[in-house]
Amino acid sequence: MKILALFLMSQVFIACMLTPRPADHSRRVHPAISDLDNLEMLLLNDQEALYEEQRQLSSTRNIRLGMEKNRVARTLGEPKLVEVAGNPKYGNERWIYETAIPTLDGYYKEKRVIYFEGGNVVGWETQ
Repeated sequence: MKILALFLMSQVFIACMLTPRPADHSRRVHPAISDLDNLEMLLLNDQEALYEEQRQLSSTRNIRLGMEKNRVARTLGEPKLVEVAGNPKYGNERWIYETAIPTLDGYYKEKRVIYFEGGNVVGWETQ
């Protein structure tokens, strides 16, 4: 009887040794996680496109050659700095605006300079 019990216990022990161990699932990436990563990348790309579109709109917002100073002030607001060239009665000025543009990395400053001759817009640049 003891021999039979010893034989059965050895068979159970051998069976446990020969049974394959379950695979380590902790290293596998669940498919839903990779789908979430793809969705996150799509959202980031959409945000970058929106920020770029907003930056382009802000740099060309309603300014036209020949506009008078008062129309520019109504459109863009008062400038941060006004520089006068020569005699102020001739209306040769340079208006400087600074705007904070949102990006994924925070904000960056956009500097826009508008040039006036005789009180009308003759050009502008964005830095």
